[in-house]
Amino acid sequence: MRKVPITLLKPGMKVGRPVYDSMGFLLLNSGVILKQEYIKKLHQLSISSIYIQDKRIPDVEIEDIILDETRQEAAGLVKNILTDFGKEQKKAFNSLLIAKKKLNNVLDDIISQLLHNPNLIINLSDIRLADNYTFSHSVNVAVLAVTTAISLGLPRSDLQKLGIGAFLHDLGKIKISLKILNKKDRLLPEEFAEIKKHPRYGYDLVKSQNLIDSSSSAVIFQHHERENGRGYPQKLKGEQINYFAKICAVVDVYDALVADRPYRPALPPHKALEIIENGGEEFDLAVLQNFYQHIAAYPIGTIVGLSNGLIGIVTNNTVGFPTRPRVRIFWTNEFEKVQPFEIDLKEKIDIVVNKVFEENDLSPNALTNTIAVKD
Repeated sequence: MRKVPITLLKPGMKVGRPVYDSMGFLLLNSGVILKQEYIKKLHQLSISSIYIQDKRIPDVEIEDIILDETRQEAAGLVKNILTDFGKEQKKAFNSLLIAKKKLNNVLDDIISQLLHNPNLIINLSDIRLADNYTFSHSVNVAVLAVTTAISLGLPRSDLQKLGIGAFLHDLGKIKISLKILNKKDRLLPEEFAEIKKHPRYGYDLVKSQNLIDSSSSAVIFQHHERENGRGYPQKLKGEQINYFAKICAVVDVYDALVADRPYRPALPPHKALEIIENGGEEFDLAVLQNFYQHIAAYPIGTIVGLSNGLIGIVTNNTVGFPTRPRVRIFWTNEFEKVQPFEIDLKEKIDIVVNKVFEENDLSPNALTNTIAVKD
């Protein structure tokens, strides 16, 4: 199974993972054979890629670190909360009080699933619809934040408080014009100034009714603060920043980078990690180090070139070794076929990944042989 751009899908390919619409309804289940009308519909929904079964790695599955149904339930709850807050305020608070119990329950499920997952490493990128970014992003940030907090050894009570704050970290964006939020061009100074108000907006919304714990509220208010004082809205530094907010700051940036946005396409994980590392002085070092342990720089299904001149497909990643995957070799660096075999870069420390191939980089022969799966 591998992630393949919509532009390279062909009728006859087999869906590897379920694809959902913005309401959480199933569009295509795993195992479905693609038809031209299905591909056209995916284009219309602005879905940039989906997972396709790959006959070269039929034994390799890509699992989410939480259940699909849990992720969809969480996204639906966040959507309902943010939609209600966009309406009349008194009604919104009543709705949140009702939804809060459900949100705590689904967060409890997420925490339990993460705590019982023996290999907490992110190999999967969600397939996000253009109109579902905010809700998917909120769930991803919560999952990534809790995963990082588990690595840091935080108690379950803290995981719950952090998770609620992470779910609602972008609540204040309901007060920002969609024209600004979805703008494809560079923001004008006054537009960026308005964007920078969303932490305060969100914090004020929850604090006015004491809806959540103060540490959860701090996540909403401070997730754009930075260790070096160059964040917003208060330009806090170091220990002035709530620890939960420091965790949310890292995962929020990462998840935004690996998502398609109106103004740029999604970055692959290894590029997103490079950007975060280059801005390392902005983030808490311990948080950053523990976060890195759980993000696969080269997710399963990625086609990589190795420093020994061979090319293959990533088949496994392990917590603590984010840049040292296991790779099933299929080609030389000229895309000449070789008898498949595997190299585990955790053991072959003299070999490194030195190139990541996009589908468009591959020769037509290599591409066809790799992803065409027909019954």
